[in-house]
Parts: sequence; C-alpha cells; structure tokens
Amino acid sequence: MKQQRNYDLATVKGRLQTFLRERNITQAEFATLMGVSPTYVGAMRRGLSTAKASRLAEVFPELNRDWLLYGQGEMLNESADEAAEADLDEETGTVVPLLPVQAFAGNLQAWSKPVLLADCEKIISPVSPVDFAIRISGDSMEPEFADGTTLFVRRITDRNFMPWGHPVVIDSSNGVIFKLIYPPEERDDDDPWIEARSLNPRYPPLRISTDTILGIYRVCASIRIYNTI
Repeated sequence: MKQQRNYDLATVKGRLQTFLRERNITQAEFATLMGVSPTYVGAMRRGLSTAKASRLAEVFPELNRDWLLYGQGEMLNESADEAAEADLDEETGTVVPLLPVQAFAGNLQAWSKPVLLADCEKIISPVSPVDFAIRISGDSMEPEFADGTTLFVRRITDRNFMPWGHPVVIDSSNGVIFKLIYPPEERDDDDPWIEARSLNPRYPPLRISTDTILGIYRVCASIRIYNTI
C-alpha cells in the first residue's frame, strides 16, 4: 500500500495541499475552479495573494481562512447546520461573534488585523443567518449610520450578485471600511476597482482595487444604542 505523504503544515502551501487531499480534489480540478495553472500549487513559494485568498473563500467557503493563512484553528469552518445548532438560543435568538475591530466609516486604515472568531465576544443578532457583528467608527455614514452603530453582516459569496448602491462592510488588505459600493464608470482590466462612497457629503469617494479585497459583507441589520444620560 502506498504511504500517504505528509505535507508541511507550517506553510500555506502545505496546508493547502492537505486541504485538497482531504477533499479528494486534484490539482487539475483545483486549477479549473480557481482559474490558475495546473502547476500553481506545486510552484508556490510564498503565501497567497489577496486576490487568490478571496477567490479561495468564494470557491471553498468551508475552508477556514485563519487556518490556511496563519495555521490557527481547525481546517474547516462549522457547517451551516452545525453553526445554526450551536448558535441558536431558544429564548433570546441567534448569538454571533462581535469582532474586536471596527469598520471605519472614514478613510482606510493602515492595516487589517486577523481575528479569530472563537476569541470574540458573543452578542445576540436580531436576524438570521448572520456571520458576525462589527461596530462602526466615524461619521461618514451619518445620518443613517452613526458612530458606534453595530452592524450584523453576512458574507457575499458570489460577486456576480453585488449589491451596488447599498452599504457593505469591506475587509481589505488595507483595512476594514463601511461604505456604499458602486461599479467603476470606466473599466480598467489592468487594475480592476470599485468605488466606495459615503453618505456624509463631506467625505470624497474612495477607489478600491479589487486585488486588495479579502471579503465583502452585506448588512442584514443594524442597532444603535442611544445614551439618555
């Protein structure tokens, strides 16, 4: 019997190879799904680009991105059924993780910090299904979304159904922001991008390269806490 090869789990390449083997996915099948060369995995020397990491999340939503990129947590995310069963509180509703970072309604931040959902505070969501909650920082989305508002969001897995003209949370390699998104007026195949606009007219629009986008999340609900003191 042929002995199964052990890949180097200390590297992104080794973890990706392990995932493909566990799912019985050949490199040729992987290449077709990802739109890359059949030799892409074998030729990897470093980690994945932000564009490839984003594409992986779309093609394999069950793959834990923290595990793949940083070796943290388990290889697979919870299945939808397991997550629903674990997160449903019969008396109060659905419990979701609240990220310890904020979606900046102002300008892009210098960096985006990786977050393990298992380490997050848990709060109750008024709607379901929801992936997680995140709070807004800044006033560029006022008056509809004030500083400190909590958003409940769900990842958009198919970018062919992008909610143009609607507010979304964008996780990018440059930071996390909350904006209205619009397609570019002029297409640039060499540098594809989207436009992110504020509701507050004092803030100019941002041009975000799609190569830097790690994920886009639809806003399912929002809660604002008023201070009456």
